[in-house]
Amino acid sequence: MDITLRELEPEDLDFLYRMENDESLWLFGTCNHPTSRYALRQYLAGQPSDIFSSGQMRLMVVINEGEKEEPVGLVDLTSHSPTDCRAEVGIAILAKHRGKGYGLQTLIKLEEFATSQLRIHLLYAYVSVKHNPVSRKLFERAGYNVSAIVPDWHFCNGTYEDAVLYTKVFKD
Repeated sequence: MDITLRELEPEDLDFLYRMENDESLWLFGTCNHPTSRYALRQYLAGQPSDIFSSGQMRLMVVINEGEKEEPVGLVDLTSHSPTDCRAEVGIAILAKHRGKGYGLQTLIKLEEFATSQLRIHLLYAYVSVKHNPVSRKLFERAGYNVSAIVPDWHFCNGTYEDAVLYTKVFKD
């Protein structure tokens, strides 16, 4: 089944609340605390759709079944530099939808969008060496290269741990 990427809608509040408050995902991101519905409602109301002014963009990952769509995850572009034509990638797929190829499809769709619409030349991601072997495999399958091992990049469970810097360059 194919996936689609789209901007967040106010109707996505419950899904976003579930994702942001999933403690199992806190190991991998920068948020490590509960988030209120109020804060997320404010976020959705002020969600910038222009990555060039905000430096970031969050998109819903959905599968379409006829007229109905089912959200399966989120993908972010952050730290966007229009001058250097690069951005950082973050991806999260709901546990029940993992292992179905949606992560790889998401990266492919994101790359198509980022290169054709945003003129992105380089995408990159920092992935925990120790705690995220699934994401490491995903980025490697998607053709990302290991550019560096960054020591003590992420503080997790009381210790610092290394991260892999994955990069993918797109030729003009």
